[in-house]
Amino acid sequence: MLKISLTHAFRHLFKHRFFSSLNIFGLALGLSATLWLVLFLKNELTFDQHHPNHDRAYRISHIMSAPGVEFNTAYSASELPPMLMEEFPEIESFARFVNVGETEITRDNEKFTQDQVFYTDQGAFDIFNIDLVAGNSAEALSSPGSVIIAKSVNDRLFGNRLGLNETLKIDGQQLQVTGIFKDLPENSHFQFKVLMAGIRDRGFAMVDGVFNSEVLWNADCLNYVLFSEGFSEDNFRKKFEAFNEKYYMPFGNQIQGNHVLRLQKLADIHYDQTPIDDDFAKGNPTNLIVFSAIGLSILLLACINYINLATSQAGLRAKEIGIRKVLGSNINALRLSLILESLIQVVFAYLLSIAAVWALIEHSPFQNWLGVNFSFTLFQNPELLGLSLIVVLATGIISGLYPAIYIAKIRPVKALKGTWVAGKGGSMLRKSLVLMQFVISIGVLTATLLMKDQISFLQQKNMGFDQDQILLVNMRDSVAQANFQVLKNKLEQSPSIEGVTTSNFVPVEGIGQMVFRVEKNGKMEQQEFKYIHGGADYLTTLGIELAEGRFYDKNLNSGNQQFVINQTAAKLLGWNDPIGKKMGFFHQEEPGQVIGVLKDFNFFSLHNPIEPLVIVFNPSPGRHMIVRFNQNSEPQTIAAIEEVWNEAVPNYPLDYRFLNQSLKAQYESDATQNKLIGFMTALCIVISLIGLTGLTAFNVNQKRKEIGIRKVLGAMSTQIVSLIYSSTLKLILLAGLIALPLTYLVMQSWYANFEYRTSLNIGLMVLGVIMAVILTFVLVGSLVLNTARKNPTESLRHE
Repeated sequence: MLKISLTHAFRHLFKHRFFSSLNIFGLALGLSATLWLVLFLKNELTFDQHHPNHDRAYRISHIMSAPGVEFNTAYSASELPPMLMEEFPEIESFARFVNVGETEITRDNEKFTQDQVFYTDQGAFDIFNIDLVAGNSAEALSSPGSVIIAKSVNDRLFGNRLGLNETLKIDGQQLQVTGIFKDLPENSHFQFKVLMAGIRDRGFAMVDGVFNSEVLWNADCLNYVLFSEGFSEDNFRKKFEAFNEKYYMPFGNQIQGNHVLRLQKLADIHYDQTPIDDDFAKGNPTNLIVFSAIGLSILLLACINYINLATSQAGLRAKEIGIRKVLGSNINALRLSLILESLIQVVFAYLLSIAAVWALIEHSPFQNWLGVNFSFTLFQNPELLGLSLIVVLATGIISGLYPAIYIAKIRPVKALKGTWVAGKGGSMLRKSLVLMQFVISIGVLTATLLMKDQISFLQQKNMGFDQDQILLVNMRDSVAQANFQVLKNKLEQSPSIEGVTTSNFVPVEGIGQMVFRVEKNGKMEQQEFKYIHGGADYLTTLGIELAEGRFYDKNLNSGNQQFVINQTAAKLLGWNDPIGKKMGFFHQEEPGQVIGVLKDFNFFSLHNPIEPLVIVFNPSPGRHMIVRFNQNSEPQTIAAIEEVWNEAVPNYPLDYRFLNQSLKAQYESDATQNKLIGFMTALCIVISLIGLTGLTAFNVNQKRKEIGIRKVLGAMSTQIVSLIYSSTLKLILLAGLIALPLTYLVMQSWYANFEYRTSLNIGLMVLGVIMAVILTFVLVGSLVLNTARKNPTESLRHE
C-alpha cells in the first residue's frame, strides 16, 4: 500500500508542477528561516558552554553601597581570590584578569596596536577553554615574563609561522611567547587576545602589618573562581558572611556602608539582566523570544500556503479521488497518500533549505551585514539535526493532515458525475488562513518600520555635544603623551583644525566612576559621580555648553581645587546656587570648590538616562588626543595629523578613529535586531504572496468561463480585475484592523527599553497596510489581467 501511495503522490506532484513548485518553494523559504534561526538560537543559548568547567566556574561581582553611593560592579579587588582560596577549601582554582586596554606590541622594532590585553594567572586555563596550538598549558602562564597570544594576533605579528619562544615588548616589558591559542568562539561573554603572566601587587593591602580593609573596596580586575564538584552555593554564601564581617566591614563600618557578594555562573553571565557597571555587552532574552516567534510564524505561513493550495485544488482532484474509491481504495489509504504528498514536498523543501542556509552562512556576506558570526554546524550536532528532522516531519504532517481529511471525504458518485462542489466550510477556512497570513505579515512589516524609525531617531538626536567632525587619536604611548603639547601647537596651525585637547575619557566610549565628598546639609558627605578627566580645551573641542560659571584655566596646575559638574549633579545635591560649593576627592583633607555647571549632555547611549557627572581638570596628557576639524575637511585633517605625528612620534604608528563611529556602535544590537526582523518581514511577505499567487491562479482558472462571458458582454479588463481583487482587498483591510492594535501594544513594550524615544508613528503603521494593499493589487491584478486580455473564445469554445 505504501508503494502505491508513493506512486500516486509523485504522479500528482509531477502532473501539477506549477502548484507543486509553489508549495516546495514556499516551504523551503519557511524551513530556511527556521533552520537559520535554530542555528542562531543554538549559538546564543550556549554562550560559554564550550568551556569544560562552565557549570563550576563563577565570576565574583559585588554590590557596594553607602550613603550617596552604590557600586554594582563586575570588578573586584585582585587581593580577594587568594584570600578566598585560603579560607574556603571548596575553591579549587582562580583567575584574575587586569585589563591593560588597547596597548602597543613591539616585535623587532615594528609596532602594533592591540586591544583585549590582560594580566592573568595560570588558573585561567582552569576557568576557560584556552586551546593551545603551540606551548604547554600546564606552565604557559606560571612564570613572570610569559605571554600567550591568540592565533589571530600571532598571524599579525609573525605571518604564517608560529611565534613560540619569540620575544615581544608589551606594556613596557620584555616578554617571551610561551603559548599560542585558538581564538575564542564568538559566543564567549569574555574575549581576550593576549594574556600576560602575573598580577602586580598594589602594595597597600597591608599597612604596618595590619590588613587594610579598604583595599577590598577598590576593585581593579575581573575575578573568576572554580569550585569543586558538588559544592553548595547556599552553604558558601552562609560561610562567606563571617569572611565579609572580618575583611570587608571594618572599612564598610567607617563609611556606613554595606557589601553583598554576587556569584555569577559562567554560562549565565551573558543573559544576566541585572544592571552591572563595567560589564560586557549583554544578550537580550526578549530578542530571542521575538526572533523565535517570527521564525515560527514564517513556518506557519508556509504551512498555511500548503493547506490553502491543497484544499483549493480539491475540485481538480474530485474525479481522481472518486475513481480510486470505486477501484477499492479505502479512506485511510487515500489519507496516507495525501499526507505522503505533503511529506515528499517538505523533504524536497528541507533539502533545498539546507543548501540555502549553508550557502547563506558560509558563502555570503549575509552574516557580516547582519552583525552576527556563527558556523553551519547542523551535521556536527546530532541533537540539532534530530530536532530539524522532527520539525520537518511535524511540518509535513501538519500541512498535509487537513487536506488529507478534507479531500478524502469527497463522495465518489458526485465526483464522477461532475456535480461535486466545495462546501462553504472549505472556502471560509481558506479565507481565515489567508487572513491570518496577512495579519502576521502586516504586523511584522509595521513593527519593522517603527523600529527603523526609532533607531534613526537615536542616531540623529542631539546628544548635547558635537559627535561629527571629531577625530580621536590613540595616545597610550608615553612618548606620544610627552609630545602632546608639540602636537597640539602644530595641529592648531592647520586651517582645517578648529581645536585639540586631551583626556582619558571620551563620551560614549568610556566614563570613570568615583566617590567624592560634597557640601550637603551643612557638612561634607560622600557622593558617587561619573567623572571625566579634561584639559582646558575640552568643552570647546567637543562643543559642550556651560550653563553657569566657568571652565578651567589652561594655567591651572592642580586638579583637586576646582570642579565642574553637570546640571543633573546640581539637582541631585539640591544646589540651587552651585558655584562656590565645597567639593573634593574622598580622601582629600581640604576640599576645593565648584566653579562651573555644564548643560546636561548624554555621555552614554540614549538607552540610558543622564547621570550626575564631574569633569576633573587633568594637567597631564590623557590616553586620547581629541581633534575637532572643519566640515568637509576630513582628508586634509588626516593628512595634517599624519605629517605632524610622524615628525613628533616617528616610532609609534598613528591610530585614529571617528567619534560618530563609536556612537553608531552603541546601537549595533538594535540595528542587528532591526535588520534581522526586516529580513524576516521580507520572507513573511514573499511567502504570503506565494500563497496568494497560487490561490489567485486557481481562482482565475476556475472563473475563466465567467471572465470570458463578461468580456463578451462588454466588461473592461480593469472591471474584471476590480471584481476579482475586491475579496482580497477586504481581507487585507480586515487583517490591517487586527494587526495594527496588536503591533501598537508590542511596540509600546519595545520602546520602553529606551530612555529617549520618538513618538509611535501612526502614519508608518498605516503605511504598512498601504504597502500590503499595493503589493497584493499588483500581484492579483497582473494574474487576472493576463487572463482577462485573452480572447474569450478560448474559454467558451467548449460550451
